[in-house]
Amino acid sequence: MHLQCPHCQRPITPGALSCQGCGVSLLQEATPGSAEPTCAIHPNRVSLASCDRCGTFACAECLHQNSRGEVVCQRCHELEPDVLLPWDKREELGTFTALWKTIHTVMLHPEALYTVRSEGSASSSLLFSLLCSLPSGFMTGLTYMGIFSFMPAMLPAEARSSGDLPTWMGPLMFVLCLFLVPLFSVASTVILSGLDHLVMKLGGITRGYGVTLRAHSLSQAPWVLGLIPFCGMYSAMPWALVARAFAYRGLHRTTWGVALTGTLIMPVLSCCMCGGFYALMFSMMMRNNV
Repeated sequence: MHLQCPHCQRPITPGALSCQGCGVSLLQEATPGSAEPTCAIHPNRVSLASCDRCGTFACAECLHQNSRGEVVCQRCHELEPDVLLPWDKREELGTFTALWKTIHTVMLHPEALYTVRSEGSASSSLLFSLLCSLPSGFMTGLTYMGIFSFMPAMLPAEARSSGDLPTWMGPLMFVLCLFLVPLFSVASTVILSGLDHLVMKLGGITRGYGVTLRAHSLSQAPWVLGLIPFCGMYSAMPWALVARAFAYRGLHRTTWGVALTGTLIMPVLSCCMCGGFYALMFSMMMRNNV
């Protein structure tokens, strides 16, 4: 809903107390006995508009605009706080500082996601996911490079002299991992958040896919633990699932049941499919041996 000045009909910003065009005060006193609707909080003032969420009449002082562009009353505004994450203020803080502060919030204080802004651009969400996956790509590439670098030393002398394992294989694996791991992370974020969104839609969420994408991307924060060799990625996986449950519940303002279902159903199905595949392969091998 777009607010207009009752005097000059020019657009006005929710929360403004006077018209930016003609300068008239938007806080008009109500006339006793008049049929004009009055503010629910200030009954002595004429209502400027009704709340887009609950329909309550509100004066200019009690109107606010939320992150979805809706004009809401004071009560709905307080029920749905619109706090910015450091990542949303990266132009002010700097990208690295905003990234680090957001990672710290998501990993150590996930309950803060109950009050943050739900909406965000897809590019902003995917950039966060990309940056969080860079440490894992770097360490994975470094590990493979080390393996391919030391492998020739463990081969017999005749194998080393034959040159079957080129020296450039290690650096090539490092470069490939450094680029492919973040790209895979972004692609999986887009796909998995879409599947999670469909699941939570069945649970009754009303907000769009952009909210799910933002929540899923924020839950990628623990993947910076991939910088720790060997054990980092294994620690990041369950931590990311916990953060995702908090993010889904907070950004969608839904129940724990819906949030946990959206978080866990895809990993559980993946495990069942992989387990079923290996069980099938094992049974076929046993049958052939018999």
